[in-house]
Amino acid sequence: MMQLAKALGVGSAEEVDPTRPLSLGRFELGTEASAEAHRILTGEHQPPELRWRTRAFETPLYWSVAHQTDGAGELFSIPSDYSGVLPTALEIALVRAIAAAPEADQAKILEGDVIVELGSPSVTKRFGELVEVVRRPLAGESILFGSCTQATIQTDVDTKLTETCLTCFGNSMRTSPLKFRFLELYRMIEARFIADVKARLLTRFDAQPGDALQEAVDALKSEMNQIRGLAENQKDAFEACWTVVDTMRSTNRFAAALFRKAQQNGLKGAKWETGAALIYQIRCAIVHAGQKDLIYEGFLDGDEVIEALLPAVERTALILVGIEVA
Repeated sequence: MMQLAKALGVGSAEEVDPTRPLSLGRFELGTEASAEAHRILTGEHQPPELRWRTRAFETPLYWSVAHQTDGAGELFSIPSDYSGVLPTALEIALVRAIAAAPEADQAKILEGDVIVELGSPSVTKRFGELVEVVRRPLAGESILFGSCTQATIQTDVDTKLTETCLTCFGNSMRTSPLKFRFLELYRMIEARFIADVKARLLTRFDAQPGDALQEAVDALKSEMNQIRGLAENQKDAFEACWTVVDTMRSTNRFAAALFRKAQQNGLKGAKWETGAALIYQIRCAIVHAGQKDLIYEGFLDGDEVIEALLPAVERTALILVGIEVA
């Protein structure tokens, strides 16, 4: 609390008016931040655990993080050359960070170009690793760059968010054109295939060993079966992918061709199941070029489908590694 008072240039909480703006370093903060500063100085709120590391972003970013069992935390970053108004939640988090930081760290946090994590490492660590690879995408939009500010972390994130998944997600930010960005997100989903087959086998084996083994064998024979197995446990996410393409099927040739291909393959399942098939068929259209294949380059409007679909696919890929964003 003394660190915050010194940074604000005040001697006590009485010198901070919670109903007036607050000056902190180079920033003029709003009344919500003033009120939080007052609560910390009076002892009503305690400063959180803090960690920071160097990482520059092009724009201010803020995430509220809720772990399924370990509590809540926050992450934020402010560019060193940023001179605009900060989001309210980020202003409040900045006050908390300065209250928690040793004097030697306060100047660096206020200077910017760092990622600040507030709260227990068990809450923010894995999401912080994901944030490390986030940047403005070279193609399309990313839901983690400016549009989503809340993340819910599942207890199994440590086993699901592998180095391969982190690499694929980072590559998706640095890759263009759109079709190659889609492929990197697909690879992130693909990285979950074998782990999912194994988990399903172990879950069913004791009760139904024969059926469990046959299901695993069938899944390993077909990549479509593998992605369907993933989708079965995340139906809402894959149905959202179906919805995006379905809204375009009457005006977009590539979208219409994807649905025709699904029908030719005898797929007449639920929306989530068709959504999984559409994602798989887009992947195949990009990487295959056989005479019997759906070829991505044969459709001038293919990019329109992928651009519209990317946010839903990105959200799905994140859910599959234990992170849900909003």
